[in-house]
Amino acid sequence: MRIRFFMYRVTRILFGIFLILTSIYNVIKYPFFLDRLDQYFNNARVFDTVFLETMAPLVPFEEFAIGMFLFMGIFIRKVLITSMVLFFFFALFLMDADYWDRAFLHLLFCMVAIVLLMKDNQDSNPALLNKKNIYLYR
Repeated sequence: MRIRFFMYRVTRILFGIFLILTSIYNVIKYPFFLDRLDQYFNNARVFDTVFLETMAPLVPFEEFAIGMFLFMGIFIRKVLITSMVLFFFFALFLMDADYWDRAFLHLLFCMVAIVLLMKDNQDSNPALLNKKNIYLYR
């Protein structure tokens, strides 16, 4: 039982760190990130809408927020649901743009979020839950 708790927490923290680092990299190399977005939208057929093209440059900042919440262990369930939906949508978009390798990677991220969501009860450490911060963890 203790190893399950440890593995859940390590996976959640590593997933959060990965999202934080990739988002920081995309912000540092923001012109390169915007060029990749242009390539994706030039190849996309179904998801080539003005709204998506307008909101797409915000993706690194969304990933940073999700990664920070996962790393800190705040609002875990809500963040995992959000990341699952977000990564599934990214995978569909990348499949539409014919970038199958990156779509597969985003599907893997979606599956990690699903597994963490299914094992969400592993993170209920009674030492962390007191009357002051009980609402932060659920």
